[in-house]
Amino acid sequence: MNQKVVKQIVVGIAALVLMIMFTACAGVGTTSSNGLTNLTGSVVSVNPTNHSVTLNVNGQTRTINNIPDNVISNLQNQVGKVYSIQVTQNSDGSYSIQSGTNVTPESNETPNTNATSSVNEPGRIDFIGNVQSVNSSSIVVRMPDGSTLSMSIVTGQTDLSKFNGALPGINQVVKVSATANNGSFTARELKPTDNGDLKDKNTVTFQGVTTQAVGSDRVIHFAVGNRSFSFAIAPTAELKDFSGNAQSIASGTSVKVKVLFNGTSGSALDVSNNNGQ
Repeated sequence: MNQKVVKQIVVGIAALVLMIMFTACAGVGTTSSNGLTNLTGSVVSVNPTNHSVTLNVNGQTRTINNIPDNVISNLQNQVGKVYSIQVTQNSDGSYSIQSGTNVTPESNETPNTNATSSVNEPGRIDFIGNVQSVNSSSIVVRMPDGSTLSMSIVTGQTDLSKFNGALPGINQVVKVSATANNGSFTARELKPTDNGDLKDKNTVTFQGVTTQAVGSDRVIHFAVGNRSFSFAIAPTAELKDFSGNAQSIASGTSVKVKVLFNGTSGSALDVSNNNGQ
């Protein structure tokens, strides 16, 4: 009888250890003795304008504010990597980075150190945003999450017919279709918006290639050009090309991903096979 009890205790301890290990891998938030919280999770997005970083912690997005410029710079190309960041929780439930915190990747992660990734996948980004700067050879437009996309304007490749061949003005809201091109982006088409377009002002459509399979966390990781993106797939997302099963989306799949942004956080509402249109 005693041996049976001992066996049950050993099995229970083993199960508990496995649960702890699983939680650690998925991303966690733990509170230290000094009242600070360590948020651990994969980087979903980085917003230089708002000085914020969004992590996927246990399948939930957590946005951390007041990120200093040097940390923003270090994290800008680390989407999908797992980081642990020491934060304080504000009275409204939001988080701010603890002053002086060294932000480092988890021990099993290798950070990307170059601004340009070795992966350069073909693709496109379509969105509505405000023009930040523009000249005859380039344009910078703010995306719905507050980040910006810089694109070349190339004669014969950039369609400006809706502007009668002229350029949009600073702060003008425009529809953008940008094509990835050897590590940079070219404005394929620029158009003014009308009232019907503005309902989609918080939506971005990406065409790219997945960089890893979708796991149980339902996060899709993909690259467009040399930029990496990572978004949680909404429970109600349209996945008809994948029989409704997010985990059937394999690495190296050419996809079209429609993302709805709420501030700096985005959720994938529709993932389909990229038909190149």
